[in-house]
Amino acid sequence: MKAYRGVDNKIRLFRPEKNMERMRRTAQRAALPDFDAEELIKIICDQISLDQEWVPYSTTSSLYIRPTLIGTDPTLGVGFSPSAKLFVITGPVGQYYSTGFHPVRLLADPQYVRAFPGGVGAFKMGCNYAPTILVGKEAAERNCQQVLWLYGEEEEVTEVGTMNIFVYWRNEEAGIHLIF
Repeated sequence: MKAYRGVDNKIRLFRPEKNMERMRRTAQRAALPDFDAEELIKIICDQISLDQEWVPYSTTSSLYIRPTLIGTDPTLGVGFSPSAKLFVITGPVGQYYSTGFHPVRLLADPQYVRAFPGGVGAFKMGCNYAPTILVGKEAAERNCQQVLWLYGEEEEVTEVGTMNIFVYWRNEEAGIHLIF
């Protein structure tokens, strides 16, 4: 999640309620305790209000906000944790790519799959990042900034790791389509 400073100097969050919905679904999938999403958004907004100078005065930078929920059961091993710690890390960030806000090149290789039915690809979990590292390295070696993840025999587009994607499709027979 990010906080942006507008040209009117007003600070805005981009869809924090969607971020919280996904975080709560992730907590449920990981068998972690639930939390009050509205209260966490309020606390984050209060903190940003107090520390508003951390939000850059820039159209290409923002304040990165990382709410985190971790299990804290004092056992060694993999298992259900009845207790958890909820905290938020923030820090100013600039452009994600050195190329700035320009089109990026994407590697699309169907031999790699990021998520699959029944897995945790729809959840914000650390285990989702590890399988992307080698493929990301290969993408960089091929002068691509990111990976366009495909799935299945039809090679359906599932996501691009660090950004949203949409396709503007011009079809001579059916007209123009915007595909998400």
